[in-house]
Amino acid sequence: MKIRKLDLVLLVLCAIWAAVVMPRLFTGRWSPEAEQMIVWAGGVLRTAFLAVAAIAATMALRSLDTDNPARNSQSLLAGGFTVYLVAQVTLFVLQIVTDNDPPYPSVADLGFFVAMFLLIAGVALAIRSWLNLGLFPDGGRRAATAAAFAAFPLALGVIWTTRTLASASTPPLQKIADITYPVLDSILLILIVAMLRLTMSLGRGLVGVVWRSLLFGFLLMAIGDVVYSFFAGFDLDVLDPVMDMLYTASYALLARGAILQLRLLRDA
Repeated sequence: MKIRKLDLVLLVLCAIWAAVVMPRLFTGRWSPEAEQMIVWAGGVLRTAFLAVAAIAATMALRSLDTDNPARNSQSLLAGGFTVYLVAQVTLFVLQIVTDNDPPYPSVADLGFFVAMFLLIAGVALAIRSWLNLGLFPDGGRRAATAAAFAAFPLALGVIWTTRTLASASTPPLQKIADITYPVLDSILLILIVAMLRLTMSLGRGLVGVVWRSLLFGFLLMAIGDVVYSFFAGFDLDVLDPVMDMLYTASYALLARGAILQLRLLRDA
């Protein structure tokens, strides 16, 4: 599938979904039947995006030779997408059986945490393998500087977030989950900044396009996690449509990046 056609398909799907869920910001929740339909449709759409990402990443892994330096990072990314898919399916099932009121945290959150660890490790190994290839004359110093600048405000943000959420009147397990998401996402965001700085040196080639799609998908996912933590910690469910669109757009970008990566490896 050509990039423009793929982008058009994903853009149309996300635009249709935004037209469905975003009006609820102003109208409030709809009837129980309509809300149930939204849960079903959104769950199917997000699961489909993650399934595409997991399948494409796994197929891309099979296209890499065993001695390819990118194989280890690709294994972790494919594993992360797969675990994320399983967690998303688990959450979807919980939403259905509980009439869209799943427990939090749940076994699905445990899956999301494991997936986050895998994705963090995958991006970190990708950065290391790129630097080991000697593609960058500065040895990655600019990327390291960008990551350092990003780390300072993120660290302050994590400290403020964890202290704020820790003071909320929520059960201990929920506080742990509320705090774990921002911490893991901040680590991922620092790596994203470094990787984005590296991709800038690659120009407009397909490698850069692939990674920018994946990285912006991770970025929206991280923002969604932080937003979710605040919504859960302070009962701001009126803003659920925003979180819904963040995750939907994130998974669409991850699917796009995984598909383009598979195409890149098959054409190599």
